[in-house]
Amino acid sequence: MRCPSCGSVYEVSEMQFVGSKDGYFLLSMNCSKCSLPVWVNVFSGNNSGKASAKDLTINDIRFTDMEPISANEVVEFSQYISSFTGDFKKILKQ
Repeated sequence: MRCPSCGSVYEVSEMQFVGSKDGYFLLSMNCSKCSLPVWVNVFSGNNSGKASAKDLTINDIRFTDMEPISANEVVEFSQYISSFTGDFKKILKQ
């Protein structure tokens, strides 16, 4: 996958497995060239339509020992994203 801002190809080291549910996987990617953060939702195409931990590699699972996201973090993110204008150049200068 290429960065939508600068077009460089993402390296594996720039990707983080965030979580999964019902065959969908959430990845966080941060471009090392322009620092654009991107969230990617991927659907597993296995026959059952559902993914399992067996589908993940050890590199994908390394983030499972992280602390859960708190309710306050969800509220703060919701408030922040609701005021986001879509101007990435402005937001990255902060």
